[in-house]
Amino acid sequence: MRGWDPARTPVREKDITLGVALALEEELRRDGLDIVMTRRTDTLIALDDRGRIANRRDGDLFVSIHVNAANPGWKDPTGARGFETYFLAEAKTEDERRVARMENEAVQFETQVDAPKDDPLGFIINDMAQNEHLRESSDLALTIQQALRGMHPGPSRGVRQAGFRVLVTAFMPAVLVEVGFGTNPTEAAWMNSPEGQRSIARAVATGVREYLAHYERRLGTGGGQR
Repeated sequence: MRGWDPARTPVREKDITLGVALALEEELRRDGLDIVMTRRTDTLIALDDRGRIANRRDGDLFVSIHVNAANPGWKDPTGARGFETYFLAEAKTEDERRVARMENEAVQFETQVDAPKDDPLGFIINDMAQNEHLRESSDLALTIQQALRGMHPGPSRGVRQAGFRVLVTAFMPAVLVEVGFGTNPTEAAWMNSPEGQRSIARAVATGVREYLAHYERRLGTGGGQR
């Protein structure tokens, strides 16, 4: 990107994701939607607590924004690019497991989490709650992925599934969006720009709107339950 100097403008996932999230909030508030943010500043919210924040506010949807990174062992790690949207289910491929491991590593920086430890009943209840929303989460992920395909400069890497801790405690349709590769210089420059962040936010907002329309039509015909 013209005018972008990686030496002067470092790529930090926390900055990109917050910028996209704030722009997404602005987009959706224009539609009259009530948006709950897990953070508005440079602060760490425990992975397990993010879904609980949405639960306490009776959220209808949960969208988590992230930046991907290539495996250094790949043949051309800086060449990896593109976007993908995940819902919570058992990973089917090694790359899905890789992304989940990478995103779940944030737990090592957490100092306090509200979650009870070693609670088998809580695990079963959580699992039942997530299974209830599995179809809706898959639909939400597909709709967001399709919306991103229409504007993202990188290739679509598809809808995927994996065991993300950030999604486990959200008892509602929930997805995690990897908006691009911070390890790709061109893609990183685009994501680091206000224009790129607004473009991503507009696309995700379009996906959310379309999903909500799908859901309301299903309810209207008596064929949808959440």
